[in-house]
Amino acid sequence: MNHGLKALLLAASTIITCIIVGLGFQMAREAKGIGNQVVGELHRYRISVEEQDLVKYDGVTVYGTDVVNLMKKELSEKENGFCITVRDKKHCYTYKSREEAEKAREEETTRYIPPLAEYTGEVIRNENEVIVEVVFRKVGTMEEETK
Repeated sequence: MNHGLKALLLAASTIITCIIVGLGFQMAREAKGIGNQVVGELHRYRISVEEQDLVKYDGVTVYGTDVVNLMKKELSEKENGFCITVRDKKHCYTYKSREEAEKAREEETTRYIPPLAEYTGEVIRNENEVIVEVVFRKVGTMEEETK
């Protein structure tokens, strides 16, 4: 074979190799972008699944027994930054631990939540979109407060 033809074949194979390597890097960048997008979607899905027990109270009217059951389920033994607030016409009580929530079941205390009273829930999030509080307002209280 002629030296010129060998040089031409070497140059062509080098160019083809560079194109293949360039395409590989481009595909790797695209795969990284797709992977980051999928991870972000999975993170949002995980958050929505974790929060579904609290978000279901947003804008919904529930009974006092539901409020007390939520306290028993979601509040921990020690304060952890999450709280449940119950408001009526005269009082506003914030429950931060299970121990405080026990007072909501005792009829002789001022923190007693009547089992058949109706409350409307509202989920409060912080600047990082993390649920920090669920507020329950006694039905009829908001109208009475504005008068």
